[in-house]
Amino acid sequence: MRAFASDLDRTLIYSSKMMNQFGAEEFQLIETLEGKEISYISNKTKNLLQTVNKEMHFIPVTTRTIEQYRRITLFQNEIVPQYAVTSNGGHILRNGIVLQDWSDHIKRSLKECLPLEHFVRELQTLVQGNWIERIKDADHLFVYLIIKRDQVLEEEVNRLFNWAREQGWQPSLQGRKMYFIPAPVNKWKAVAYLKKELGLTYIHTAGDSLLDYDLIQNGDDGYAPVHGEVLETYPNLRRTKQSGMKASEEIIESILSQLASHST
Repeated sequence: MRAFASDLDRTLIYSSKMMNQFGAEEFQLIETLEGKEISYISNKTKNLLQTVNKEMHFIPVTTRTIEQYRRITLFQNEIVPQYAVTSNGGHILRNGIVLQDWSDHIKRSLKECLPLEHFVRELQTLVQGNWIERIKDADHLFVYLIIKRDQVLEEEVNRLFNWAREQGWQPSLQGRKMYFIPAPVNKWKAVAYLKKELGLTYIHTAGDSLLDYDLIQNGDDGYAPVHGEVLETYPNLRRTKQSGMKASEEIIESILSQLASHST
């Protein structure tokens, strides 16, 4: 049995800012928040995903919290995956319900890292300047900062990231969000668990950020959209030729092409 385990934001779905940057033609609104339009998917990507979801396990793998994932109406009403990985691998949903065995495993693993409260406290003492707007807790597993991107220096980012890694935490900067995530909370580890539980024999993977590196690298067939930040650090990963929504379509078309070749 095959699966397609994919990141969502900036890999399969896009904000209006990303659409303006890379262009978009026919698309569908799939997420709103307090009346504001948040995320979109191209009509072609949606149709291709519907085919994927019928032919194999489609597993959304996202850094979004459970609540944020559930805001995406497409995956609640139209394409409804049996499994989804949220909170950067901190939770697995089966038919929308948290898989408690995995969540308990994560809690035990987190005892190896600097505790969340201590990490945030120390982080705040290290930050120089007033470039942080808010610090957000994500399912009590990790934190992300909403920042003034134009006011933070690259040297400051590198200093904080190096410190975080020394504490056993993974940092990532994505737009105006700066993530700090304990090492056990890892997308690929959650997918590897599902691989074993479901008896998956081949996994296609895709993602755009540094937090997706293990997912892309360890999958049997991994992709990074050419606009992805992960390629700045790992330029040898397989990349798409096209950017934005066209990259999403390119990835899924490649997967379905392989599936067709395998079945003939």
